[in-house]
Amino acid sequence: MEFISNTNNLILLALMLVSGAMLMAPQLQGLMQGKVGVSPAIATQLINRSKANIIDIRAQEDYQKGHIARARHLNSADLLTSIAGMRLDKTAPVILVCETGLKSASYVNKLLKEGYADVVCLEGGIKAWNLAGLPLVK
Repeated sequence: MEFISNTNNLILLALMLVSGAMLMAPQLQGLMQGKVGVSPAIATQLINRSKANIIDIRAQEDYQKGHIARARHLNSADLLTSIAGMRLDKTAPVILVCETGLKSASYVNKLLKEGYADVVCLEGGIKAWNLAGLPLVK
């Protein structure tokens, strides 16, 4: 009871709650807005632990200059028909990759509507992947 009545302890407790809320705010905001992107670190975990399918929708020339290991190249113009032809497991995670993350983000909801259960894009695209110092296959 003495802990609660001590003003210093209450101030520290309030400070702890406020700082915790501030740390959680970006995560909660992303969930509320239906955030569709993952960081390169999270993408790496999905690739290694969940055997995620990586779909690179950049131009063929950019893909050939360097791409994520096990990534498959598909033209973004006919992504829906091309991915259907690949006969991927619709329950496995799918990571869409483009140069900056903007183009791939626009396709996430389209693939979700096609029945894929877990579709995300790489936030920041290949540029973020490179900045994180992660390897590319040439």
